Amino acid sequence: MPPVLCEHTSGPHTGDAMKDSYETYRDAVRDVWKGWWLAWPLSRRVELGDVFASVDGRVRQAGTLADRGIAADLRPGTPCNDYTYDTQGSASVRFKPAGAVLDGFGVLGAADAGALVEFRQDNAALIVYTGLTETGLRNIPELAATLVQRVWNDTWDPSLLAVTDVVTAASGIIVTAAQSGAFAEVRLRAEVGQGQLQLAHLSGHMGFADAKHLGLKWTSTDATPFFHVVRIRKDWLGRLKKDYGPRQTGRGAAAVSVPPLLLEEAHDDPGAVLETVPPQEQSPFGASHSS
Repeated sequence: MPPVLCEHTSGPHTGDAMKDSYETYRDAVRDVWKGWWLAWPLSRRVELGDVFASVDGRVRQAGTLADRGIAADLRPGTPCNDYTYDTQGSASVRFKPAGAVLDGFGVLGAADAGALVEFRQDNAALIVYTGLTETGLRNIPELAATLVQRVWNDTWDPSLLAVTDVVTAASGIIVTAAQSGAFAEVRLRAEVGQGQLQLAHLSGHMGFADAKHLGLKWTSTDATPFFHVVRIRKDWLGRLKKDYGPRQTGRGAAAVSVPPLLLEEAHDDPGAVLETVPPQEQSPFGASHSS
């Protein structure tokens, strides 16, 4: 897979009704991160080889490939550019170097380095991710062949999802406005405030000193904001049933060998067996959208 190209993006304003934090964040990133699932809550760690199950419309953790004795060979990570998003330029950011006194800062003292983020419209977002790296599984043909064998032996539920690609961020910040006039006054670490301040310095190097009318305020280091999941293709399962009959209970116990043709297909064309699940099928982790 080629590296993701990250860029500054402005998104459309989608209406006057206040959206929840998940919807605001999803709508903000979906143009650039098309095809990627979103870690939610934002603090949730997603690892290569994680396995998920969809239960009652919710995605739940279901262990890992390693738990099931399936190897996950990792390819080297590919760095990509920092990602910055500001909804139609609705967010303004003013930095305050340490030792300066500026109008508009109500909490930070003169000795503090900080920034004031203000929003001119509701349902707006400011998102900054730095130090992005994409990593993935190298052995997709072997994974496809292994899952074919497990499905044949009734030891893999075809509805399970497996994580094959993850984008990690060295640091990140997300601030969303519940309504126009929202603001966040943030405190930067002392070492950050010594030089020229830029948006990237907000990411993961701050604490919220004051805020009003925000929908979401989050900052972290070592996050995993985006990932891909795969599953057994439904049309492949249909062909399996048509060509070899319905799966029989106890087939695994009988140790019937998987037809070589199925394994050859998985090795030669893993895309005929596995499909990347589109993000439209994702629902947030857990019972709530709150992060």
